[in-house]
Amino acid sequence: MKKWLVVLFLVMSLAGCNEDEKLVRVDYEMVEMRPGDDGIITDENQVKSIGVLLETVKWENAKVEMSRKEDMMLTLFYLYDPNMPERLEEYKIWFHDDMNAEIVDSVNQYGKLNAADGQKLKALIK
Repeated sequence: MKKWLVVLFLVMSLAGCNEDEKLVRVDYEMVEMRPGDDGIITDENQVKSIGVLLETVKWENAKVEMSRKEDMMLTLFYLYDPNMPERLEEYKIWFHDDMNAEIVDSVNQYGKLNAADGQKLKALIK
């Protein structure tokens, strides 16, 4: 019984680690859409909106190969502790004519955004 309590405590403490994370910055690079157009987004509302959109993605563990180069690359900077460096998450994004977006992250997870969310993401990153 004590083993189960210890395991439960560890799982709950690890699950609680994400509560302290804060998305503080988003870097973007327009690879195919507007090559050479790079930027940094630090506006709190924009950064939060981008984070919320990416949280809605339903991820699958799959290795995918796209037929063309990505339209955009995003790097999200998460701050856990002011005394520690930020944790980075990278995403490659492809936009389609119907404004759906396909996303691949750095650990080969694959996800999609519907047309409405794809347009919101594109509009947030001008």
